[in-house]
Amino acid sequence: MTHEQLCVDIEEYRILVYRLAFACMGNHYDADDITQDAFMRLYQYRKPFANDEHKKAFLIRVTTNLCKDIQKSAWFRKRTELDENMAASRNEDINDEEDTLRKCILGLKPKYRGVIFLHYYEGYSTAEIAKIMRISESTITTRLSRARSQLKTQLTIS
Repeated sequence: MTHEQLCVDIEEYRILVYRLAFACMGNHYDADDITQDAFMRLYQYRKPFANDEHKKAFLIRVTTNLCKDIQKSAWFRKRTELDENMAASRNEDINDEEDTLRKCILGLKPKYRGVIFLHYYEGYSTAEIAKIMRISESTITTRLSRARSQLKTQLTIS
């Protein structure tokens, strides 16, 4: 892959990769790191892609794997947030309704956040998500159902 092609791919897919990483990790700093690592993996990947959808699926898969790897690490499990105001300052232009929904989604388990993001924000079907994440379609359907139920509970309480 050439440097120019990487720049084109970053411009095209950076928002997708960043949003997925943020949905899985719940903070901007980890999402930034994962986004950078995902594009480094794309740059290092030597096989040709069949088409743009294949490249997009590759980036989604790499991003979810990087998120899982970080979440499994002892470092991640033992860390604490320094200041919640630092994260809030990056989202000053979000209205109250969007902020409430975002907080509720971030309150879900990571396996639910990723599925919600891919289904509702990226528009993938359950079959497409199952293929990308390499898990069964029934598992995706179950995760979506549980996530919706938890969101409904959280939003009616709020």
